[in-house]
Amino acid sequence: MAHYTELTPAALAEACARFGLPPPDRVQPEPRGRVNTSYHLWCGAERWFLRLAEAASEADVRFEAEVQRYLFQARFPVPRLVTTTAGQPFATVGGKPAMLFAYAPGEEVARADAGPERCRRIGEQLGRLHELSAGFTLERANPYGAARVAGWLAELGDGGADAEVRGALPLLQEELAAAATLPGAPRGLCHGDLFIDNVLWLGDRVGYLLDWEMSCTEAFAWDLAVAVDAWCWRGGHDHLRAVALVEGYRSRRKLEPETVAALHAHARAQALRYAVGRLRAFPGGPPPGGQVVWKDWRSYRDRLTALRSMGEAGYLRLLGLAR
Repeated sequence: MAHYTELTPAALAEACARFGLPPPDRVQPEPRGRVNTSYHLWCGAERWFLRLAEAASEADVRFEAEVQRYLFQARFPVPRLVTTTAGQPFATVGGKPAMLFAYAPGEEVARADAGPERCRRIGEQLGRLHELSAGFTLERANPYGAARVAGWLAELGDGGADAEVRGALPLLQEELAAAATLPGAPRGLCHGDLFIDNVLWLGDRVGYLLDWEMSCTEAFAWDLAVAVDAWCWRGGHDHLRAVALVEGYRSRRKLEPETVAALHAHARAQALRYAVGRLRAFPGGPPPGGQVVWKDWRSYRDRLTALRSMGEAGYLRLLGLAR
């Protein structure tokens, strides 16, 4: 369980009061995730979701709140963010910035069930997000760009006793050098982490897109590549899913030639980011006791290897953008 800040009943009641709610009748910690502490709260007849940002700065939280506010007003499928009684987007709870959301109903889908039609719908939402970004004026640099990844990779040193990590280091270092000079491409508001478990479904319809803490100003090619690798990988890239996702995207937003030309480079960069990020988070493999949901770095090493092998032309064929 990713649960770092334990709040007493009194602290939870005080937190609820900051948002104009009565003390909770029921509290359930949220066991998923790795970075933040979260609680489901039942206050009266309503359900809420309280999230404490364990590592984000107040500036990061304010940016995320503005993203949520803008998209909610645009009728994009995000949960409603609740402001405090003082009109602020977060309260300090347990010494951490805490955001409160109205409960978002829906179900996750398993990877096996995230077939082409669901991928098409994800592409539609991503295209709509990027189209809406034209009206969003705030900016935030990608917090997980090449400089951050370089720092993570430096922390790994020579890989220690793990032969598999040592064997992967030349690949990761080579890709880091390539990621330092990514091609220019149209940019705007991006989700940054559109994984399968960040989407709730109402039947076969997208109910909510969650977890906007990685949202930033980045190349649209980056965001699209993240989604393709997240939704269209089944031990190898699934051509039907990838084509459907891109077709869904193009039904809501035109893919500029510059974005198409940048896709493969950004796909490799995001695969590097997730491989190194997961390796850093779980250097010794699965944590004991199942306290945190383990994410295997090797799955993104394998994606990166596949992307390198297929080359730019092969990647565009995978996406249905070239013959």
